Amino acid sequence: MLALQGNYKKKKYIYVDQYHPWLLADIMLVEILSISYGLFTLHLIGRGATEENPIMAWFLNLGTWSFMIAKFLLTCSAILILLVFHNFYFRPLRIQVKRIIPAFIVVFLAVLCWQVFLDYLMN
Repeated sequence: MLALQGNYKKKKYIYVDQYHPWLLADIMLVEILSISYGLFTLHLIGRGATEENPIMAWFLNLGTWSFMIAKFLLTCSAILILLVFHNFYFRPLRIQVKRIIPAFIVVFLAVLCWQVFLDYLMN
């Protein structure tokens, strides 16, 4: 038992699944915004817009379900990575990783606002 306690103290990072409820709310909001973004993209494409992201354009050529599933899974993968490392300190930006997740919300909101503006221009 003592040997285990000694090894425990030497570890630099310990993974524990304890998350703040706001983190769950942020993640759910990111996923909802991501799905909204995908649906609005499909709406704009139906009105004559084009998908400029080559990866998403490839999925879109496979079909709308492939596009939406890929968008959801890619967003989930990125959020899962951020969630696992949420207590880590991201040195290049000098912030904790959990502070990056709300930035995703801001980015998705900005993109959705841009899409609404594009929809207005297409009228």
